[in-house]
Amino acid sequence: MAGAPRAEAAPAKAGRPDGATATGGGLIRIAASRLDEMMDRVGELIIAEARLAEIAAGSGLPALVSVTEDIQRLATGMRDAAMSIRMTPLSSITGRFRRLVHDLAAQIGKPIDLVILGEETELDKTVVEQLAEPLMHLIRNAADHGLEEPATRLAHGKPAAGRLTLAARHSGTEVVIELSDDGRGLDAARIRAKAIEVGLLSRHAEIEQADLFRLILAPGFSTAERLTELSGRGVGMDVVRRTVTDLRGRLDLSSEPGQGTRVTLRLPLTLAIIDGLLVEVGGERFIIPLGAVEEIVELPDKAGEDRTSRLIDIRGRLVPYLFLREILATQGEPGPYQKVVVVTAGDSRLGLVVDRIIGSNQTVIKQLSALHSGLGALSGATILGDGSVALILDVTGLASPEWHPTLSEDHPKEVFA
Repeated sequence: MAGAPRAEAAPAKAGRPDGATATGGGLIRIAASRLDEMMDRVGELIIAEARLAEIAAGSGLPALVSVTEDIQRLATGMRDAAMSIRMTPLSSITGRFRRLVHDLAAQIGKPIDLVILGEETELDKTVVEQLAEPLMHLIRNAADHGLEEPATRLAHGKPAAGRLTLAARHSGTEVVIELSDDGRGLDAARIRAKAIEVGLLSRHAEIEQADLFRLILAPGFSTAERLTELSGRGVGMDVVRRTVTDLRGRLDLSSEPGQGTRVTLRLPLTLAIIDGLLVEVGGERFIIPLGAVEEIVELPDKAGEDRTSRLIDIRGRLVPYLFLREILATQGEPGPYQKVVVVTAGDSRLGLVVDRIIGSNQTVIKQLSALHSGLGALSGATILGDGSVALILDVTGLASPEWHPTLSEDHPKEVFA
């Protein structure tokens, strides 16, 4: 109707107690606490809907089953809408990185080019907010420690201006954020000497280069020769690692002498609700994030007897696999037809052997207690429709050779690449 008022564009009253203000153009600003409360309520709705589905399946009443299916559809739509509201593009925080690099270049006398790729990549707002400070520290670290002076770069055939690249992309159920530089790279000898000096490493210890580089994540570890406004204060990388861990993410380091350093952050898309694959292992039920599941195949008959070769041929490609009953120390007997759930974690593929596939499940993630938060195989828990608790498996942790040493002994690390 012509001239009808538009509710969404109505001006807001100043000082509204609910924290919401209309900004015009069909947009409305809502307090973050209200979004968090809505997400909590949606999570409880999903759990209640799962309970109703269990009751309906056991009742045999067609009318109840039909209503339950309608409620499931509506709850799924509510979940997707609530999650989309919470998603925020990385571009919401990248502006401050450009200002930071501009100021750093003037402060330390090094010309720096910052390239940002994938700014449109969306993450949960909580993840984006908590990532700002760690990423700013990584940029400061790369500018101060990683990039050489212009004269040194020219002498080595590099452009005078150092290059920092911040790239973000989706990878399954994760968001991968990489910060790389084209500087001098990490000095393995210097890191080793500092680790010996502070007691993190014995003088004659043998250590892989990747593990040596990870020592810079230890609390208070710093190779800076002098204290400046940017470095040498004994804090920083350990705070970055702790923040990423608290977000159920993972931090990886790689470096080549003279070529630069790459820091990779792998983070979950959301911290609230995911689609999960419900499986049974040793009579107990577990959740595998469905977004990480690539395919499900039968475990070959002889595979369970061979404890030395843990590789399965899937269409001409060898995929390493793990028996979850061994890792999780379950007590029940294995089923007669075990399945291999092939999952992806970053650029790796891994098979997880389970006894039975139960089906898909909307999973409301509940955080583990502080006592269990350090378990590399688990990322949380959820409440099933019958009221029981199922643990959520951490696919990234299970794919890590460092977490499961027998896997790295049985197979070369190239298998995971």
